[in-house]
Amino acid sequence: MNKLIYASRGGNTKKLALAVAKGAGVAALPVGEAGEISGVDTLFVGASVYAGKIDGSLRGFLGKIKRGDVGSAVVFGSAAGNKSAADEIREILAAQDIPVSDKVFQCRGSFLLANRGRPNEEDLAKAEAFAREIVEKG
Repeated sequence: MNKLIYASRGGNTKKLALAVAKGAGVAALPVGEAGEISGVDTLFVGASVYAGKIDGSLRGFLGKIKRGDVGSAVVFGSAAGNKSAADEIREILAAQDIPVSDKVFQCRGSFLLANRGRPNEEDLAKAEAFAREIVEKG
């Protein structure tokens, strides 16, 4: 069983989460509605960077996951700049001995005047295809 959780403040990561969920054949759950995590083969984690860090509620949630609950994690997200949430998520999950895939989906996200209209339809199609490939290759 696979699962997808995400944190989105401005809506960019939510758009990506819906596309990734479609490609993975799972529901997109905001971190506040994710419930317990157990028996998950692949956990898709959607996050963006806010003032240099991922969302605090997502950070806390990930910190409580145990190795036996998740086989591995895959990260996706958007950013106005070049910083990805993947490194921070990898660090948090490494403390629980949960492997995080080197395959990460990252695209531009709009913030104020930067990257208006992103993620766009092309980004969403790529996110969906990314998830489909992850699921198909197991």
